[in-house]
Amino acid sequence: MRPRVFFDFAIGTEPAGRVIFELYNDTAPKTTENFRALCTGEKGLSAVSERPLYYKNSIIHRSIRDFMIQGGDFTKRNGAGGESIYGRPNTNGSQFFVTLRDCPHLNGKHVVFGRVIRGYDEVIKKLAVVPVDEKDRPQHPIVIVNCGELELKRKVEASQGEELSVEIPSRRRHSSRSRSRSSDHGRSTQKKKKSKRRKHASKEDVNTDDEVRKNEDEKVPRQESEEEYDARLEREEQERLEEAKRKELERIKRKYESTPPATEGGVRFKGRGRMKFIDPELHHRR
Repeated sequence: MRPRVFFDFAIGTEPAGRVIFELYNDTAPKTTENFRALCTGEKGLSAVSERPLYYKNSIIHRSIRDFMIQGGDFTKRNGAGGESIYGRPNTNGSQFFVTLRDCPHLNGKHVVFGRVIRGYDEVIKKLAVVPVDEKDRPQHPIVIVNCGELELKRKVEASQGEELSVEIPSRRRHSSRSRSRSSDHGRSTQKKKKSKRRKHASKEDVNTDDEVRKNEDEKVPRQESEEEYDARLEREEQERLEEAKRKELERIKRKYESTPPATEGGVRFKGRGRMKFIDPELHHRR
């Protein structure tokens, strides 16, 4: 499966949402590995710039409506910097852009190394309409507040060579058995009891085998399917949005409770509605 990475964007201080990218490591392995590692920050500090090789807290420094948004310059933050994990010339640096429409005129000039698989309509389009200045720089900072790689969840694998051991209740056999010599009825009764005991023992064996098979099934590692992976990502994204909404409502509530109502001359101002002054003397005369 192709690797997937994510950006959590914010416009100013307001969260804008998460964008998930699928990377084409089968067609552009070096470029995708550079982008993936810059999303995780796993390479640490750069030996050249002494800055973290990490997209986190970098900005979208250029936005052209109906064309693209550009970011990835974590050194100079203006489009003149950036650095790849390879630390060599002609290795594409760290800058990237997300196209907003088909761009056939770029064929043969740029490396296409991935696509947006989630968050295009909800987030990318929102970022693309942020007002810009005469140099196409967003007037409100668009920040990558968090980023990383998404991985498939796997069940805990059993260690190699581990054997399953199930305790089977011991069945004690009496050393001495009472033999009945009285009648055939006594012998038939004893045989029936023995057959019942054997039947009960076989049921216990079946139950024990079922338990062994169940434990073996639990130990077998199962990798998450792509459908389960997508469903989990969608569920986690919804939970993250609900949690962010709850925190924002709590912040607004605390701000409202800590701010005393504005008053002036005994008159309390509420809302933005029009206020009409009434002269008490004229009103009293009427």
